[in-house]
Amino acid sequence: MDTGEVDVKRLLLLKYPGLTAELNPSGYCNIRGVICSEEIWRNIRLYLPHHPALHGLQLYVQEGVVYKLYTSDNLKLQDDWLLEDLLDNLGKILPAKKVPTTSKQQGDVYSDILDLCKPKEYCMLIDDDCTLLRICEFSDFEQHYLELEIPSLRVKDHSLPECVPLGEILTKSAGTLEQVLVLFRKLLEELRPFYDNFMDIDELCHVLQPSPITTKHNTRVFPLKERVYLKLTITDPFACIASMALKIIGPTNEVAQLRHVLSDGLGNWDSELDIHKNLLRMFDLCYFPMPDCSDGPKQDEEDNEELRCNICFVYRLDNGDVPLVSCDNPKCVLKCHAACLEEWFQTLMEGKTFLEVSFGLCPFCKAKLSTSFAALLND
Repeated sequence: MDTGEVDVKRLLLLKYPGLTAELNPSGYCNIRGVICSEEIWRNIRLYLPHHPALHGLQLYVQEGVVYKLYTSDNLKLQDDWLLEDLLDNLGKILPAKKVPTTSKQQGDVYSDILDLCKPKEYCMLIDDDCTLLRICEFSDFEQHYLELEIPSLRVKDHSLPECVPLGEILTKSAGTLEQVLVLFRKLLEELRPFYDNFMDIDELCHVLQPSPITTKHNTRVFPLKERVYLKLTITDPFACIASMALKIIGPTNEVAQLRHVLSDGLGNWDSELDIHKNLLRMFDLCYFPMPDCSDGPKQDEEDNEELRCNICFVYRLDNGDVPLVSCDNPKCVLKCHAACLEEWFQTLMEGKTFLEVSFGLCPFCKAKLSTSFAALLND
């Protein structure tokens, strides 16, 4: 570590302990973290390409849940200023910011934010009113985030699966910001197998639902073969295999045959393999169907008439559903959304529903059609 880097880190340690610095041999200095100036807390990222000089600086200041860029063009800097002068006068040269009403509890929370700020491990953002804290950009879990109301520390939003009752977990087990942060990161580690099991499916299968896939989803629907789909749901992300549910969607006869294959495969599950490899082994496949990647411009799914629902003539509904239900008649071209077919059956005098299975006539070929699409809508 050269002398310049030592000097910068000593300065920050003594006067601005919420900031950390990195300095490369060429003199490029990168500083980030939380700083209190003029009794205002700010989250900053400061880039100095010619340290210790300030010319060419880029200062990003968190405002709301985004960063605003400041340079020498929109900051009133004095010619002889160096890094320490800039930090000392930051509250004076930046636009005025609303000061939150403080209480003992709020003061404790803001002290915790300063103490817990570790820019290399995660990023902390505070809104303009200082009532919302967003913790994000976790190392190894970059897509994840946690939003807390402050000073109450009540969970506002998070990136974990929706079936995880995070608010209840934190209320029972965490009373301080540090405990909340430790517990959230512990949960991320415990959920690693859950995300790893879905990773190969997301990369190697044509996932139709959900769309777009987020860290909150615990279900995937993807093709098994022509007109037949697999729906995989993990009801307890902390116990992936034990809580895994598999449903085969497709024409009645094909589904009946494949259910036997599924039953035998579950009985011979290999605990050494992940879910994707076990499913390939179960159905004796080398790979699952993928999207058409042929040369030439690929037609948008929404514009492809062959993919649209034959009832509503739309491919993807507002809730993300795509046409999965097809007719039991192998010669029929029907393909539609489960919701559209249910609505169709409800308009038919001969349409019936018994034990969540709806019976009626195919809108296209008028063959008798029975499908468990009502159950698909509810699970």
